[in-house]
Amino acid sequence: MNKPLPAAARWAIWSVSLALLCGAAWTRLDRAHPVNTDVLAMLPAEQGSDALAAATARSRDAFVHQVLVLVSGQDVPATRDAALAAQRSLSAAGLRPDASLSVDQVLAVYREHHFALLDAEQANTLAQGGAATLTREVAVGLASPAGLMGSFDQDPGGYFTAFLSGLPRPYADFLPDGPFLTALRGDRRYFLLSLQSQGEGFEQEAATRVTQAVQQARAAVARACPACTLEATGAPLFADAARQEAQSETLWLSAVSTLLIMVLIAFAFRSLAPHVLAGLQLVASVLAACAAVILCFGSIQILTLVFGTTLLGIAVDYALLYFAEYWFGGRKPKNVMAAVRPGLYMGLATGVLAFAFLMLAGFPALMQIAVFSIAGLVEAALVVVLVFPVTLTGASKVAAHPSVDWPRRFVAAACRPSRWRLWLPAAVLLLCVPGWFLLKTSDDVRDLQQLPPALVSTDTAIRGTLGQAAPPGFFMVQGRDLEQALTREEALFAELHKSLPGSAPLGLSRFLPSAARQQRSFAAWSKAFSQPKLLRSSLAHLGLPSRLADRMLERWQDDPRQTLDAATLFVAAPDLKRFVLPDADGVALLSTVTGKGDIDPTLLSQAAGTVPGASFEEPLVHIAATFHRIRVRTTWLVVLGYLLISTLLVWRYGRREAVRMLFPPLLALGVTLGALGWLGEPVNIFVVVALILILGLGRDYTVFLREGGATRRSPALAVSLSALTMLCSFGLLALSAIPALHAFGIATLAGILTSYLSAPLSLPPEEEA
Repeated sequence: MNKPLPAAARWAIWSVSLALLCGAAWTRLDRAHPVNTDVLAMLPAEQGSDALAAATARSRDAFVHQVLVLVSGQDVPATRDAALAAQRSLSAAGLRPDASLSVDQVLAVYREHHFALLDAEQANTLAQGGAATLTREVAVGLASPAGLMGSFDQDPGGYFTAFLSGLPRPYADFLPDGPFLTALRGDRRYFLLSLQSQGEGFEQEAATRVTQAVQQARAAVARACPACTLEATGAPLFADAARQEAQSETLWLSAVSTLLIMVLIAFAFRSLAPHVLAGLQLVASVLAACAAVILCFGSIQILTLVFGTTLLGIAVDYALLYFAEYWFGGRKPKNVMAAVRPGLYMGLATGVLAFAFLMLAGFPALMQIAVFSIAGLVEAALVVVLVFPVTLTGASKVAAHPSVDWPRRFVAAACRPSRWRLWLPAAVLLLCVPGWFLLKTSDDVRDLQQLPPALVSTDTAIRGTLGQAAPPGFFMVQGRDLEQALTREEALFAELHKSLPGSAPLGLSRFLPSAARQQRSFAAWSKAFSQPKLLRSSLAHLGLPSRLADRMLERWQDDPRQTLDAATLFVAAPDLKRFVLPDADGVALLSTVTGKGDIDPTLLSQAAGTVPGASFEEPLVHIAATFHRIRVRTTWLVVLGYLLISTLLVWRYGRREAVRMLFPPLLALGVTLGALGWLGEPVNIFVVVALILILGLGRDYTVFLREGGATRRSPALAVSLSALTMLCSFGLLALSAIPALHAFGIATLAGILTSYLSAPLSLPPEEEA
C-alpha cells in the first residue's frame, strides 16, 4: 500500500510548481504592454502575397496612429491662438505632425523638372495645338485675377502652377495655414491638426498618453479661448476607452462573481475554511492561467482577461465537489479524496479536452483562451488534490441543514419513472425549433469591442466637418517594375475619374508621373516650341514683347529634359516611399481614394478590374472572411472534440450509459441555439466557445452525479452549487457592454441552466430515491 505524501511535501510541490510557472512567465513578459488592447492582433497572420501583407500592415498603421484634432470658434484670431495653444500642448506630449501634409521639400525638385509634369489631357491638347494652344493658355492666365505678368515666361501657360495646385491634399476644402489646415463653415472657423502618435497605436501606455494629451490640449484651448471648442478622434482614443471599459468590466465581474460564490459557500457550508480554501484555489487558478498565457504569448489580450475572470465559476467546481463530500457526505476526512477522485479526474479530462481543441482553430484569441482555461483548470484540480486533503483533516462540525438536501430531492424527483422525463424535454425542444431558423451569424471584427457612443459621435461630427468619409479599403497595383506599376496606377486613376468624378485618388503617381507620361509631356512642349515665329506673333497679338518668347525658348533649349525618377523624389520627400510595397515578383503600389460621402466598394472593385495588375482590397472583408473560416473550423472542432469526449465516456461507462449521459448537454445545445435565435443574438466565434463550455464542462454535472450516486446528498449539492457558480460567473457576461461577450453570456446562461435542469435525465429511472 502506497504511503501518502506528507503535508509539507504536498505544499512544497504545489507552491514550487506555481512559483516556477510565474517565474518563467516573468522572463517572457512584454513589459511595454503586458495587457494587449489591439483587437486586430488577435487575428491570424495575413495570408497571400508579401505585397498584400505589407499593404494591409501599412494601411493598418496609418489608421492606428492617426489623431485628428479640430479647434473651432467664431472669433478667428482668438480661435487661431487657441489652435496654436493646442498645437504646442500636443507637440510637448509627443504627437508629431503628419509629414504627408507638406510639399515644400519637393518644390525645388518639381521646378527642375517642370517641363515633365503635364498631365495626359494637357499633353494631348498642347501636342495637337502647339504654339497656338500655348498662347491661348497664356491669354487665359492673363485674364485671371492673379495674372502671369511676372512669371509666365518661367511657367508658360500656368501648367506648373496647375500641377502644384493639383497635388493631393488630405482634405480638399481645408487650406494650409502654418501648422494647420483651415476652413470656414458658416460662422465658425476651423483649424485642423493631423497628428501621428508614437509607439504602437493600441499599446496601453501609448493610447493612454494620447488620451491625456488631448485632455491637456482641451484645457489649453479653454484657457486661450473659453468660447472655442476642441474635438479629437483617432484609434488610440478608441483603444484607451476600450481598455478602460474592459478593465472596469473585469473589476466588477470579478468582484460580483467572487461575492456571489462566497455567499453561496457561506450559505451552504457555514464555515470559514471553505472561503479560505476556495479563495486560495481561485487566486492560484487565475494566477497560473495568466502566467501560462504570458509564457506562451508574451502578453495577454484584454478579451482573454475579461473572459478569464469567468474561470472562477469553473475552477471552483472541483472545490465544491470536495467540500460537499467532506461536510455532508458522511465519510471520514481521509476517505473524501478517494470518493471524489473519479468525478474530479473525469471532469478535468473532459474539460481540458474540450478546450484543447481550441488550440487547433488557428485563431490567436481562441488559443489564448484555451491556454488560459486549461492552465486554470489544471491548477484548480492540483490545489484540490494536494492541498485540501492535508488541510481538512478533522471531522466536520457543521450539521446538515435542510437547504443542503434540496438538490438531492430535486434529483430524486427527476429520476422517478414518469412520461414527463420524455415529454417535457421534447416540448422544450419543440419551442426552440423556430429559433433555430431565426439564427444569424456574425463575423464582423467590430463586434469584438464596444465603441463608446460619445467617441463615435465625435468621430462622425469631425468626418462630416472635413467632408471626407474614411476609405473602405485600398488599391494595390502590381507591375514588373516601378514604371509599369506607375503606368497602371495612372490608368486606374483615369478610370476612377470617369466612373466616380467626385472621388479623390491618392497614390504615388499623383506625385511622380510615369516616365512614359513625362516623355509625352516633353514631346508636347517640343511641338509648342517648334514654331517660334508663330509663338512670337501670338504673344505680340496679346500686347507682350516678343523677347518674352525668346526667353521661354532659351529656357526650353537649356533644360536638360531629364525625367524625374523615384530616387530623386524620395530624397526630397522620403514619406512618399510609403506608397511602394515589397513584392517578390516586381513592384507594388499602395493607393486609396476618398470622397465627400461613402463610396460603394463595388464600384472601386469594378474600376480596379479594368486595369491589369490592379485590385481593390477591403481589410474588414478579409477579416470577416478569416473569422468565418475560423468559426466554421472551430465548429467542426467542437463536433470532433465531443466525439472524443463521447469515446471517453463509452470507455468509462459503456455505450448505453454514455448515450444517456450525452443527452443533457445535447439538449442544452438545442435550447441554447433556440434561445439565441429567438433573442436575435448572432452566432459568432465566441458563441462557439460557449458551446464548447456547454458540451464539455456542462457535462460535468452528469459525471458528478454518476460517480457520486444520484441518491446521495453530496454529489447533488456539488452539482447544484457548481451550476449556480457558473451562472454567477459566465451568466454575468450577458450584462457586458462588449457585444461578443454579451452573446457569449446569454449562450452560457441558457446552456448551463438547461444542462443542470436536465442532468438527472442522464440517470436511469430505477435510481430514484
